[in-house]
Amino acid sequence: MELDNKKLFIFDLDGTLVDTAPDFKNSLNYMLSEMGEDTVELSDIRNWVGYGARELIRRTVEAKNIKHNDKKINEMLRIFLLHYTHNIDDDSVLYNNVENFLRHLKKNNIKTSVCTNKMESLSIMLLEKLGVLNLFDYLVGGDTFKKSKPDPYPLIQICEKLNVDANDSIMVGDSITDLKAGHAANMPVVLVDYGYTDDTSIYDHADMVINDFEQMKTLLNS
Repeated sequence: MELDNKKLFIFDLDGTLVDTAPDFKNSLNYMLSEMGEDTVELSDIRNWVGYGARELIRRTVEAKNIKHNDKKINEMLRIFLLHYTHNIDDDSVLYNNVENFLRHLKKNNIKTSVCTNKMESLSIMLLEKLGVLNLFDYLVGGDTFKKSKPDPYPLIQICEKLNVDANDSIMVGDSITDLKAGHAANMPVVLVDYGYTDDTSIYDHADMVINDFEQMKTLLNS
């Protein structure tokens, strides 16, 4: 797939634009402590992030062999989200050159969107607190539509909303979820190699792999 001169860049959030794992760890540990369970280390959870809060908790309890059912997961999720909502940007930071590249896209009149499996309200809150929400034309969260990544539906909806053909769009992410969604929507996929995945084989299937957003400037004319 062609990578150059796209009219729309669609970005994943956690592990792509923002290193959110430290705040996930903080809220997970608050929740685990409240439930009388042992806490986790940051290195433990990096590969569990990126699929939504409920999946993060499910992966946590399974990895730690915590007895659970749907009722317990729901209670854990409630405690986690309460803490996370009030501490969403304590330790989360934009990755290197993210803001610079987003401003470069705006300067060149290229449309931008976020497509994440994080809840829409939390995604808006985080990007606003980090001072970059205004750099996006549209944001889709994991609960915006009935379908979320890896289904291509949210990407297709973004293209329709911003009146850009999928062939003129590009997906930027860090996981197999982003890779599958982007290719299923018939758009090329750029993967960052610093994100939240332990499956490095996905890089073999990406159209481009980067370690810094500055590298994507080569895809633009100016």
